[in-house]
Order: sequence, then C-alpha cells, then structure tokens
Amino acid sequence: MNCSSSPSRARRRAAATLPLFALALAACGPARIETDPPSAQLFGRGQKVKLHAIPRTQNGRALADRLCTWSSSDEKVASVVGAHNEATVTAIGHGRAVARCTVGQVTAEVPIAVTLVTRIEVSPKQLELRVLDEPLPSALVVRAFDGDGREVQGRLVATRCVDENVCRGDGRGQIWPLGPGNSRVVVQVDDGEGEAQVRVVDARSAAARPHAVSGNPMEHLDDLVGEPARGERRRKAGSHDP
Repeated sequence: MNCSSSPSRARRRAAATLPLFALALAACGPARIETDPPSAQLFGRGQKVKLHAIPRTQNGRALADRLCTWSSSDEKVASVVGAHNEATVTAIGHGRAVARCTVGQVTAEVPIAVTLVTRIEVSPKQLELRVLDEPLPSALVVRAFDGDGREVQGRLVATRCVDENVCRGDGRGQIWPLGPGNSRVVVQVDDGEGEAQVRVVDARSAAARPHAVSGNPMEHLDDLVGEPARGERRRKAGSHDP
C-alpha cells in the first residue's frame, strides 16, 4: 500500500485482505519516537531543559506532521509543557519522573532526575564573633544532603540573621558581625534548613568605635569657617531688625 493514497482507494484494493490492509495502515504511522536528549538531570528548582521528539516510520522516515501529546508521570517532580514536537521540562521537587511524548499508539519516555537538597547539617551550633576595626566574616561549615541521603556539593548556602543589628548573612555561608548582642542564624540550601546561635562582642579599638555627640556642634562652627562667616551672619541678622 502507498501511504499517500486515499483511505477509500486503499479499502477497495484491500477489500479481500483486511488483515494486510490494517498492517499497511500501521506502517504509515510512527513505529518509534526518537527524543533528544534521551534523558535529563536537573539540579535546582526551576531549572529547565528542552526536549525534541522525532516520530519515525519503521524504515526510519521522519514524520514531521505527526505531533506529540506531552505529559509528566509526576508533576510534583517535573512539569512538562510542549507544543508540537518540542517540550520544556521544569524541575519542581526532588525525585524522578518520566516525560512522555505520545503519537497515536506509540509513546517515547524520557527519564528525568531532579536532585534537590532536603537536609543540612550546620556546625558549629554556637559561635562567638567579634566586631573588629575592619569587617571580617566567619564561615559556617554546612553539609548538604539530597532526598536520597547523598551528600551534595557546590550548592548556594544562604545565611540570615534574625536580628540584623547583631549580624548579617550572605549567599556564601558566612556571618558578618555588626554589633554586640545575640541572634539566631538561619541557614538554607534548597529545601534544607538549619540554624546556629551567634553571640557578638564589640572588640573595636577606641578610635574605631562611634563617639557620642555632646553639646551643640554649631557653637564650634565659627572656629571652623572663620570671621568672614560670622560677619555675614551678623549682617543678615541686622537686616531683620524692626
């Protein structure tokens, strides 16, 4: 059977051989679907990967007009949104899922692995920091583990001080002391969260510490700007006398 001939003509030719006709029709559709890439691994929530599918006949001919219906085996792990034979996979949560392209009775599956940190260990749990003349941060030791219990390296470690008058965090697992006091520090890597307690003492030199202002600073202005300024102020004051 010629795949380009009309169904009515095909029926007339195959009226006496329906089983052969059914096989011929099937040969016109896709026998398999190739995907690129064949699998994908994502390492952060919101990370995306593009998939491309090519339906092919049994003899390998591409069927560009046969379009995929895309789906995900687990939307909590990865979403799959596609138009025609292109799709975008987005990481949602830790785990494994399958992105599927279905054309008629043929389905191709693309394994998707999403690795997210779900647990962290922070040390030390308590630390004392000193405010020095030059700002100097202290780094926490943070170990991160994914949902399968495997240790994960190279992830962003975010720190945050609950009392930002005492200290500040950053995106590198460090704590910056600002002023004397105590604060809780929250540490986060992906979905994993931990904490530490920080005590900050003021160890700045006398010259580096802020000085309280006493009296009226304007009383010393004349000494700074000189006699010309004093004369100008007297002239302006006299112009307002009744």
